[in-house]
Amino acid sequence: MNRRICQYSIIRFMPFVETEEFANIGVVVYLPETKELHFKLLLAKEHGRISHFFEPLKKVIFTGTLQIIHEELTHIQSLLINSRQIKINLYEDLIRPREDIIQYSQNRALFSMNVSKTVDDLFDHYVKHRFAYEKSYEEKICLRIKNLLKQEQSEKEFKQGFLGDKDKYAVTFPFVNSEEAAAIKPIHFRHKDSNKLIEHGSSWLMKIQQLQRRQFIKFNDVLFAYQPPEKEQGILFDAFKDIKSQIEEVGIQMVSVEKGDEIIDFTRQYI
Repeated sequence: MNRRICQYSIIRFMPFVETEEFANIGVVVYLPETKELHFKLLLAKEHGRISHFFEPLKKVIFTGTLQIIHEELTHIQSLLINSRQIKINLYEDLIRPREDIIQYSQNRALFSMNVSKTVDDLFDHYVKHRFAYEKSYEEKICLRIKNLLKQEQSEKEFKQGFLGDKDKYAVTFPFVNSEEAAAIKPIHFRHKDSNKLIEHGSSWLMKIQQLQRRQFIKFNDVLFAYQPPEKEQGILFDAFKDIKSQIEEVGIQMVSVEKGDEIIDFTRQYI
């Protein structure tokens, strides 16, 4: 089965525009090559989680909004199927920024081998928060590093803590030597789209830059123990190489979690 380019956006429910709080209630996926639109929404009977989050919110507001979204998306599906010659990009028009109770996230893209499964996977991740019920990649990296430290009997020197000043700026790490201002940050790059991968790496680069800017840490006293993308080619791997090079350019050490000896060599400098 061939890989197909998909664009997607997360459907957000924002009943109180004044607070800018929102809840993810669905996903919409668009295939530009064939002009197909797919979507998946929360069911009306699942109103409890939304009403509770936005308390006090009447059930009828959420269920009524769901019906409107469903009708709009179904209508667009029909237009795309029956009017292939439409020149307007209906997907881009759908997700454009607007002041409304329904918002759409910025457009994102990925490759899919099975569009139906992709829709389900995106829905499970962004709406159902499936990741919260699975042991994350970074938790698994943490466990491997913890076992390495135990073997070296250095788990007391590197333990969970923070660097910085909580009144100014501080960052928590699972492995930190507070006296030496050194830290190990497990970081994974097993994301399913390049936007998330780059954002994850960039967010941690920014945190270390802020610590260094305030003289709480030196770049070369930080090690990112990383897990790369599964495949060493393609868009995801290119994104990984790009953010890895940005991190290394400032002096932060990047070591694969598979290279336990190099991680131990790093910790020995501070023991």
